[in-house]
Amino acid sequence: MSAVIAARYARALMNLAAKDQQVDQAAQGLDLVADMLAESPRLAEALENVRATGPDKERTLQAVLDKAGVPALVATFSRYVLDKRRLRLLPDIRDQFHRLADERLGRAKAAVTVAAPLAKEQEASLKRKLEAVSGKTITLHVTVDPAILGGAVTRIGSTVWDGSLRHQLNRIRESIVKE
Repeated sequence: MSAVIAARYARALMNLAAKDQQVDQAAQGLDLVADMLAESPRLAEALENVRATGPDKERTLQAVLDKAGVPALVATFSRYVLDKRRLRLLPDIRDQFHRLADERLGRAKAAVTVAAPLAKEQEASLKRKLEAVSGKTITLHVTVDPAILGGAVTRIGSTVWDGSLRHQLNRIRESIVKE
């Protein structure tokens, strides 16, 4: 249920940020706020304390936001989230907002698993090819897993391309067993 609520808040912030063409600034501001709350459990605790008054919490939050230089849109949004007692959802809201921002701005994250480390030139070439295939600007995250034996397994969103040697050997084994 909290994921649904976080998605609603993220969409609302996205609509406001897109209208003002501040999507990246809002994402950065949201990161600042979520990181501050994660790094300072005492601050998060104070802002969620049921014994503190709403105006006191708002002044505390505003002072922190001002000091951190959070954009006005995100500061207003953060105060709204605080008022609605949803501050604990901020990490989920941030994740949902980044997903929406990536969609809107034509960006995607590619998780690539390879059997051995790639050279910088190989990574750059792979990134260019994935951008050509997906039509998006790719952020590449490469992990090494010798268990795939060779090749690569690539995931962009829900799409997976399994070009691993292990996968190919399994397909060959299955075709032999079927015959």
